[in-house]
Amino acid sequence: MKLQRYILIEIIMMAVATAGLIWLTDSYLMSLGIVILLVVVEHVLVSKLEERQERKEEEESNETTD
Repeated sequence: MKLQRYILIEIIMMAVATAGLIWLTDSYLMSLGIVILLVVVEHVLVSKLEERQERKEEEESNETTD
């Protein structure tokens, strides 16, 4: 349930950001480019955070076994 709510909130935020960009730039293509960049940056940040979390959990598990 939390995942569905998170996805819904993310979609709403992207829709608001997209509408705001279209209003600010008056260009659908420029807004599309900015939204694509935002999605790519989000993906990279999430990947880095997941790697950091996995590394941290691995270090903690190694400490408990030692």
